[in-house]
Amino acid sequence: MKIIKPQKLCPGDTIGIVASSLPVLPSFKENYERGKKILADLGFKIKEGKTIGKVKWWAAGTPREVAQDINSMFADKNIKAVMAQTGGYSAVSVLEYLDYELITNNPKLFIGMSDVTNFHLALLMKCNLVGFHMDDVTFGLGQDVESAEFFKKFLMGNTAIGKIKPLTGWEEWKKGKSSGHLIGGNLHLFTNLIGTEYCPSKEFFDGAILFWEEVGEPLYNIARYLTHLKYAGVLDKISGMLIGKITCIKPPREKEIIEPTAKELILDILQSYRFPIMAGLDFGHFTVNIPMPLGIRVSFDTSKKQLNFLESAVI
Repeated sequence: MKIIKPQKLCPGDTIGIVASSLPVLPSFKENYERGKKILADLGFKIKEGKTIGKVKWWAAGTPREVAQDINSMFADKNIKAVMAQTGGYSAVSVLEYLDYELITNNPKLFIGMSDVTNFHLALLMKCNLVGFHMDDVTFGLGQDVESAEFFKKFLMGNTAIGKIKPLTGWEEWKKGKSSGHLIGGNLHLFTNLIGTEYCPSKEFFDGAILFWEEVGEPLYNIARYLTHLKYAGVLDKISGMLIGKITCIKPPREKEIIEPTAKELILDILQSYRFPIMAGLDFGHFTVNIPMPLGIRVSFDTSKKQLNFLESAVI
């Protein structure tokens, strides 16, 4: 697959903001406005999409309306990047209505995480477009000033970023070194797309570095998702795994069950695989997110707790 890299951002460029999943709820408003201010302080103009302000259940409009908003951002020659205001629950319903030919002919930065995993995988599959799994407007830039530094480093320069220093304690779960192109996102959303036309083909996973994070799931569901990846043949093809933050783990309903730790569970499922695993990396929910651009080559060394970006994600 020949990867399409979007153009880098420059001060004065316009960023389009869409509510691609959850609407801007009243409890989000302060963070959302703070995120917009950080973008403005970085020198960018902002254009809000028609989904900003809309509400339909847990989404910012119908799937067709959300898709139309995203399509219009890609069609607008004055918009240089499209950024999700936050994640949510409804992105998967939008995928069938996106204009992939339009997007392929107008490649741009698409920025967000969590439910935005759906869009990143679909645009990688349908358009070969690098997707930027990184902090969004509301629960990224709107919460963590450090996120602005990653924003500038990854999106405003077209040279390889190189080595990233851990912000928190990274852990060596299975010793080794590896290199390959990034693929992944939120674990359960990534897994849900396997077997659909919106997930990259098996061949794309050859030698890939699978990265994932998870939030609000019980450990038995994490076991299900990883087992799904095993049965789908994904784990046979990858050359390494990077695990971000696993947060807000729900306990089982049955109080008598004695649970393993997340590490014990994951290593038990992956015990027959030889690829190296590094965990606790700085991406996921309730943390500053190191950008993880899908399709971009990285290397990592578990002994050195080191992640190295080998190429730029933009041109």
